[in-house]
Amino acid sequence: MNPPPTDQTPIEKEENKIPKWDRKCDGDPVYRKWWIEEGRHIRRQMLEEKVENRRQRARERRRNRK
Repeated sequence: MNPPPTDQTPIEKEENKIPKWDRKCDGDPVYRKWWIEEGRHIRRQMLEEKVENRRQRARERRRNRK
């Protein structure tokens, strides 16, 4: 493991390893731009898919009960 840089500048290669979801709490301007342009739409789509999957499973359970 390499020691951390002394000037505390972020290492670009290391920064790219951090998922964008985890940068949310840092107040990172790059993350903020990504969140406004892409991220929240992706999250909304993921949540909609999750709700739709729940509905489909509930329908299947109701069909199988009869």
